[in-house]
Amino acid sequence: MRRIGLAVGLALGLALAPLVVEAQESSKSARVGVLIPGIAPAALRHAPVFLALRDGLAQLGYREGQNLVLEVRSAEHQTAFDGPAQYLVQLKVDVIVAVGAASARSAKSATQTIPIVGVSVGGDPVAMGLAQSIARPGGNFTGFLYGETETGKSLQLMQEALPEVTRAGLVWNPDNPIARDFLDSWNAAARTRGLSLRSIRATSLEELDAAFASLAADKIRAVFVNGNPVWVIYSKRAAEIGLRHRIAAIWDHFAIAQAGGLMAYAPDIIDQFRQAAGYVKKILDGAKPGDLPIQYPSRWTLVVNLKTAKAIGVTLSPATLTRADQIIE
Repeated sequence: MRRIGLAVGLALGLALAPLVVEAQESSKSARVGVLIPGIAPAALRHAPVFLALRDGLAQLGYREGQNLVLEVRSAEHQTAFDGPAQYLVQLKVDVIVAVGAASARSAKSATQTIPIVGVSVGGDPVAMGLAQSIARPGGNFTGFLYGETETGKSLQLMQEALPEVTRAGLVWNPDNPIARDFLDSWNAAARTRGLSLRSIRATSLEELDAAFASLAADKIRAVFVNGNPVWVIYSKRAAEIGLRHRIAAIWDHFAIAQAGGLMAYAPDIIDQFRQAAGYVKKILDGAKPGDLPIQYPSRWTLVVNLKTAKAIGVTLSPATLTRADQIIE
């Protein structure tokens, strides 16, 4: 009888073993690293970009606290991502979501095996060594490009909105790998349009405030602010800087115009985070990042904030109001 009992027990154990393994696998949480510039992890959890990613994953079946762990790491400056990226690699996360070109490059340097999904990545990912091609990236990187605005288009929008402007500012981010390359084309386009252009570098909100103060002291009343993930994360604070200095600013993120900036011409970054959730889900389900094509923004949007225009004392042209996709009154 003991032999029969042992045999039955062994048979049951062998029969149930696959079920136990399956239950263990299904209960294992996915671990996703988030590498993002200029914001503390605690503050990030209230930012619209983070919520778009987290909620997008939840809608796809990966819920934080149940079957998903989000490991958030940041760097105050975009030149300081190597340490946070290596930390995520040491944690053995399943996927890294890297926001901006600097974090994407650091993640790529830290690992050639952990999948990386870039979001709001400026520049050419092939030239930066992130991917072999746009359609088939190969390796461990894929994601969503920011798609820099065409230089002439931004200046055209500025002149169209404020025809009397002859001197303008350009605030650019030196950590953006292609912003420096655009400086010559910006200056050439400005000269073609009869504009005198003064460029100032800024990577943090403090430097942005100082740049606006310098432009105001120089009596420059219009500025284009080149893209920086920090600006969109702190949209309200960035918009308040423009209001305080009473400078007509065209931003590279339309969330800033919605938060109180004057104008913005940009793709939808929040939507990119939602789309990134879809790529993370595919990778967690077994897809290879190198097989997922890198995506360009599908649509650019012009947002105009008339409330802000009134507050800083500028009148936007009828042509700009006609062109705008969204008007905030």
